[in-house]
Amino acid sequence: MENLTSAKPNSAFSNGLPALYVIAFLSGISIGLFNPFISTLMAQNQVEELWIGANSTVYFLMIFIGTPLVARILRQIGLRKTMTLGLMLMGCSAPLFPMTTQLSLWFVIRAVMGFGCCLYLVCGQTALNYFCHESNRGLTSGLYALAFSFGFGMGPVIGSSLYNFSPQLTFSLGSLLILSGLIVVWLNLPEKSIVFHSSIRIELFRKLKLPLYSAYAYGFVDATLVSLYPVYLLKQNYGVEQIGSTFVLFVLGGLLATLPVTHLADRFDKLKVLLITVCIIIFSLSSLSLITNSMTIQVLAFISGASISPIFPLAIAMIGNKVSRNESSSGSALFTTVYGFGCAAGPVLSSTVMQIFGVRQIFILSIMSFALVLVYTVSELNKSDRAY
Repeated sequence: MENLTSAKPNSAFSNGLPALYVIAFLSGISIGLFNPFISTLMAQNQVEELWIGANSTVYFLMIFIGTPLVARILRQIGLRKTMTLGLMLMGCSAPLFPMTTQLSLWFVIRAVMGFGCCLYLVCGQTALNYFCHESNRGLTSGLYALAFSFGFGMGPVIGSSLYNFSPQLTFSLGSLLILSGLIVVWLNLPEKSIVFHSSIRIELFRKLKLPLYSAYAYGFVDATLVSLYPVYLLKQNYGVEQIGSTFVLFVLGGLLATLPVTHLADRFDKLKVLLITVCIIIFSLSSLSLITNSMTIQVLAFISGASISPIFPLAIAMIGNKVSRNESSSGSALFTTVYGFGCAAGPVLSSTVMQIFGVRQIFILSIMSFALVLVYTVSELNKSDRAY
């Protein structure tokens, strides 16, 4: 098999990249459709917030702990088969969720869904840094994130229009969309062999501190939003349609902002762009926790999406800039591991805080996570200034 390290044309749409964008879109659908409405379904069955958060944590925990195993699977069976396995696990397990009300079975189904998502997340993020060209790494990462965000936005639209009619139909349609990715994989994704070069994780982590902190914070707030924010809105007497529209505005902000922000990051200083973005995130999340006006919440959801969504491609692009080609696969796997850890920690820790201090504290830990990114970004900027 041809190795991914071969020369590539200077294009954001060459050498298998379009197929990766489609897989990112399907990944977004799986999170944007299944996760919020799983939380809604559990809340409507009188499940406590702590168990809802724990169930979501199981999903993201499988992404975290599954990454090393997926790396071995990817090395042994290649890109196509690993992607296929992940899409099949997600597509076949998700429709089972509304078929039962047993809490223990919900946890088992969620674990299988999480491992399936882990398979195609690791594949996509690893292959992205191999396929892209150095001159358009930010733009390529932005397109990948844009496709993910678009799928994430389609999920609530699909779910909110069908859920009141039939939760089972909602999950079945989502499953069909995920399984349609099998056609894309086998027709448009080149069969490539990805070599994971051995790297000392401590040294690599030190080199990638800022993008990894950013990945953790992004995963933390992303999982909190999709898993617990529907529960928060239900307690604020929002209907399912209103919850869907709020998520649509969140995603619309991300769709409109991701490419301009990543383009600015390619053209100017990535650190300065990251600094401004993180400041807006802290402001918008703080406001969402305090304000109850429906219209204002819609505006803040849009601003939050516009500021949070670019963090993902910025972190991926920074990893590509900081590591050598031989370390790219290890860096991408470490990125997915840390992102998965943030996703796993977000729902369970945030739901615990909500139970102890009240539902309005839903974003306090997310704000603290981005405050850490802010501090480290300022530190990195100061080092750059001293270097000049």
